[in-house]
Order: sequence, then structure tokens, then C-alpha cells
Amino acid sequence: MIPSIALIAAAIAMLALVVSMFGAPWPNQRPAGKLVAQLEKRFDHGVGSIEQRLDRIERQLEVVCKPVLPPKASIKSRNS
Repeated sequence: MIPSIALIAAAIAMLALVVSMFGAPWPNQRPAGKLVAQLEKRFDHGVGSIEQRLDRIERQLEVVCKPVLPPKASIKSRNS
């Protein structure tokens, strides 16, 4: 009778191992989806703030680096 109890215990242990290995990802799918959604929101927010900074830098550079050469229309009128 003792060997049959040992076999039953081993079978239950193997079943528990298989269930724990393959069943563990199942409950975590919903929180993982929420985590991915939060990461996407953070990424989108970060990209948006970087775009705003680049636009501001571009405007500042346009103010600082005004063109020195006269417009092309005045160059054509001088050559005529």
C-alpha cells in the first residue's frame, strides 16, 4: 500500500508542477495588458513632449539665425 501512496503523491506533484508552469501566465495576461497600455501612454507622452521641445528650439533658432542675404527677388532685379 505504501508504494501506491508514493505513486499517487508523485502523480499529484507532477500534475501540480504542470499546472503551475502552464497556468501561471494565464492570470497575468490581464495585468500585462494594462501594463503595456500604461507604457504606451508614457511613450506617447514622452514623444509629444520631445516634439514640443524640438518645435520650441526650431522657433528659437529661426529668431537667432535670420537670413543675412537679400531675398532672391531683389537679386534678379539688380541683374536685369
